[in-house]
Amino acid sequence: MVKWLKYLVFVLVMSSVVEAQAQNIDSLKLDLKNAKHDTTRCNILNELAETASEEEWPGYNEQLLKLAEKSAATAPTNTLKEFYFKHLSDALNNIGFLARQQGDIPKALEFYHKSLKIREEIMDKMGIANSLINIGAIYRNQGEPTKALEFYHKSLKIQEEIMDKIGIAYSLNNIGVIYLNQGNIPKALEFYYKSLKIREEIMDKEGIAGSLNNIGVIYDSQGDIPKALEFYHKSLKIQEEIMDKKGIANSLINIGAIYRNQGE
Repeated sequence: MVKWLKYLVFVLVMSSVVEAQAQNIDSLKLDLKNAKHDTTRCNILNELAETASEEEWPGYNEQLLKLAEKSAATAPTNTLKEFYFKHLSDALNNIGFLARQQGDIPKALEFYHKSLKIREEIMDKMGIANSLINIGAIYRNQGEPTKALEFYHKSLKIQEEIMDKIGIAYSLNNIGVIYLNQGNIPKALEFYYKSLKIREEIMDKEGIAGSLNNIGVIYDSQGDIPKALEFYHKSLKIQEEIMDKKGIANSLINIGAIYRNQGE
């Protein structure tokens, strides 16, 4: 009976979250219908492109693309022109993301580069860094680590300029992944530890857990079982604190695999 009650509460909580999200999207749709200015429409369309369902968001993104492109061409001031160009670059980036999801790599690269070009023109440094990360991720997945590192390092440099610590930690981790895949263990550990340090500074618990797990994987692969278990357990403890169920499962699997290999 107790287990059933706990399950029921969980289902009700999840239902409330889903219902709240649906209400928010409905509210955005109504706001879009009643919007009087293109700046407001762009902001709402951008949010809908981020929050609407998988079936709906590409349609809102296409509306955003057309509206931002048209409005940028006729904007009476540089400030407004820059505003519309930023939304245009976001829409182009989203098309690149969708193409990547669909496995159309040439199209993904084309639109990521289009987005990057606009972001460079309007000096949107955070946007530039994000575009560079997206392009780097494609090259990494395509088995071109040298190109991936080039874009990740460019992104890292900009993130350091603007003191984007979340971005810095992310790029450091990405670079560590490349070095690990290349078998350069000292370099991989160097960048994983750098990423961990930043994440600890900003109290990014999910990121800290991820970094600890990544470091544990390296020690595990090197046969340093005590160190591997130390980092896996540290990661697990944080994942349990923040109720990251996927992370918890991953850590338990890693720990279980070590004991299996040790004959326990």
